[in-house]
Amino acid sequence: VTLKRAPASTYFKFLFFPMGKPLPLVSYNVHANKFEVGQEALEVLRSVKSPLGVVAVCGRARQGKSYILNQLVSAGGGQGFTIGPTHRPCTKGLWMWSDPLRHENGAESYNTVLLDTEGIDAYDQTAQYSTQIFSLAVLLSCLFVYNHMGGIDESALDRLSLVTEMTKHVRVRAGQAKEGDLDSLSEFAPSFLWLLRDFYLKLEEDGRKITAAEYLETALHPVAGEGQSVASKNEIRGSIKALFKDRDCFSLVRPMHDEMALANLDSVPKDQLRPEFTQGVKKLVELIFSKSKPKRFANGLMSGPVLAGLVEAYVEAINKGAVPTIATAWQGVAESESRRASDLAEATYKQSFDAAIVPDEAALLAGGPGG
Repeated sequence: VTLKRAPASTYFKFLFFPMGKPLPLVSYNVHANKFEVGQEALEVLRSVKSPLGVVAVCGRARQGKSYILNQLVSAGGGQGFTIGPTHRPCTKGLWMWSDPLRHENGAESYNTVLLDTEGIDAYDQTAQYSTQIFSLAVLLSCLFVYNHMGGIDESALDRLSLVTEMTKHVRVRAGQAKEGDLDSLSEFAPSFLWLLRDFYLKLEEDGRKITAAEYLETALHPVAGEGQSVASKNEIRGSIKALFKDRDCFSLVRPMHDEMALANLDSVPKDQLRPEFTQGVKKLVELIFSKSKPKRFANGLMSGPVLAGLVEAYVEAINKGAVPTIATAWQGVAESESRRASDLAEATYKQSFDAAIVPDEAALLAGGPGG
């Protein structure tokens, strides 16, 4: 397969396979009433032995998550993940792009896998299902991109109550009884990027210009007042800040004003898009890849086989009604990979040893009595 070079970035050189396709990584079997892991996707992951970053894009259905992923896949062209013009959500479960993108930045090189997640709060989801999909995306990713239309208001923050719910259903270590232990959980959390789509507000505060990141921090300030409603609002804000220590925000203007064309944005020629939008997308792609470095656990980095093992471990725990335990899953996968590497090394040694002694044995027999 020929590698195609994407347009050069200031910081990275992106290489990708142009013939990739979306693969189901985690899907829900309504007949068996359980989650299932896509075997083809696992085979792809197990073939990537080098360090691996994971970018997951999450948000409400029909608000352009797949479009952003397609810009990452093709650096501005191609099809990629399915995008539909109707109100029905296209993505169910977690989908993975089949060909990891390889990054070369001087001496540093790694691959990145892209995950498209089912839209949160879709009309056919239960609260438990939404929390499970959200939790899987957070647990598996190195960078979690929250795709949102418009500015950060109370309604937008309320949808991220899934963060609070997630902390009630995930543990760092087996036997941990305390719910919502965000300090220990944050050690394994991905970087967080709040992506504001069709953003039209002026980023100003007290008459001075502010960055998108400052805008996010202002929105996360505690709400003044008393009562259960205020307490719930501040719990969500506190959970986001405590879980996602490394967080950022990025805004994109509306790509164009033609509503009919917006329904099929991937097919719109670039010269028909607003220059501010295309420039913003280019900066966004660079920002996302700069933040997608592989996760580290103990002395090891995330790799394809490790990610495959984590997917299986987390899905198995959810299907059994158990609480996913991060450290236990990582340790189990690490031990499994160590055994596999040891078995492979032993087999390779035996093979080379046997091959080495066969000629000597043949010579010995040839030179023996009666030879």
